[in-house]
Amino acid sequence: MPATDDTPAQATKMAVFARTFPCLTKAAGVKPWDANTLDQWALDALVSHGELVTAQFLLAVWDPANTWRCGRFDVMEALRVWDTAHLAAFLAWANDPWWP
Repeated sequence: MPATDDTPAQATKMAVFARTFPCLTKAAGVKPWDANTLDQWALDALVSHGELVTAQFLLAVWDPANTWRCGRFDVMEALRVWDTAHLAAFLAWANDPWWP
């Protein structure tokens, strides 16, 4: 997890952002935000490929330098599998990207 003075505020921002991706609204680690829990969920749960790619994206935003156990985010794969709602959430972030 990135070390910042406002980690609770950033975690809240990530939780809100994560819920813009419909496939992760009920995923462990999304609300409240807990990157390690989401990483474990993506490994343990019977997740779809789209859920896995979405979790990888959120974890890459949270801490791009970390090697997450669920794997590295691949933007080309995400663009291939995401539907319109997931693409819209991604494009909203890409239009004004931020990292904690």
